[in-house]
Amino acid sequence: MTNSNINFKQERDFGDLFNATFSFISQEFKRLATAILYFVFPFFIVSAIAMTIYSVKMQEMSQAMMQGDKSDPFAIFSILGSMMGYVAATMLISFVATSVLMCTVFGYIKLYIQKGPEGFTINDVWLEVTRYFWKALIATIIVGIVVLVGVICCVIPGIYLGVALFIVFPIMIFEEKNFGTSFSRSMKLINTNWWLTFGILIVTGIIIYVLAIFVSIPSVILGFKSLFANIKQNQMPVIDFSIGFYILSAITNLINNLFIVIPLVMSAFVYYSFVEKVEKPSLMDKIGQIRDNE
Repeated sequence: MTNSNINFKQERDFGDLFNATFSFISQEFKRLATAILYFVFPFFIVSAIAMTIYSVKMQEMSQAMMQGDKSDPFAIFSILGSMMGYVAATMLISFVATSVLMCTVFGYIKLYIQKGPEGFTINDVWLEVTRYFWKALIATIIVGIVVLVGVICCVIPGIYLGVALFIVFPIMIFEEKNFGTSFSRSMKLINTNWWLTFGILIVTGIIIYVLAIFVSIPSVILGFKSLFANIKQNQMPVIDFSIGFYILSAITNLINNLFIVIPLVMSAFVYYSFVEKVEKPSLMDKIGQIRDNE
């Protein structure tokens, strides 16, 4: 049985964008999940391991700070310095994993639009991933820095930029533009649709947050169990979680990372909806066809 082709290139309102997003994910779940399993999952596993190592090191640092080293008052600075390397490595691995995920999802959608639901293979998706990976990685780092600087300078500019750059990655891959052009084009398309995009991101964020809470329940329960056991034994809250807690947290983090697929697919629909709303390419094509037939 062949899947019906979902039309990306049309203007949609708030509710239709969510309906289209979840319809696409539901329809293409098997093949898209296969592509993610092959291309993205290994990177997310490495990212989850890196995050676990970072959490363990944070626990060790907290214990060292609480115990203190009376003979060396500057020991804490040495500990903090060593943590910076773990932070940098964890962030880099996270950027790489996220970039591969974006290339996989947007590459899949691009092929879906160009060739139809059954007109491409998983290998074709991999070619799209390798084609756009480095561009996506560099753009991910730049966007992260830009938004972070905006938040540090003042929260409002950071929020504005985070929303205004929501479709920068679909533009880079669908239109094959460089980052600078994609940056300015994303700002232009969202300029008159900023509040709509903000609302979409808020609702999407709530959905992901609820899903993340549900998935995190087992690790939270185990974490509180370890914490209460430590308090009972030491008469004070010592951070000393079990290995089982960190393993479960790594699995939870791995699953939560996959929820990023939802805003990525949503951004593709938002991009095409705003293009139709602002530039009306479909209408112009129809007008051109009428003129050609006269």
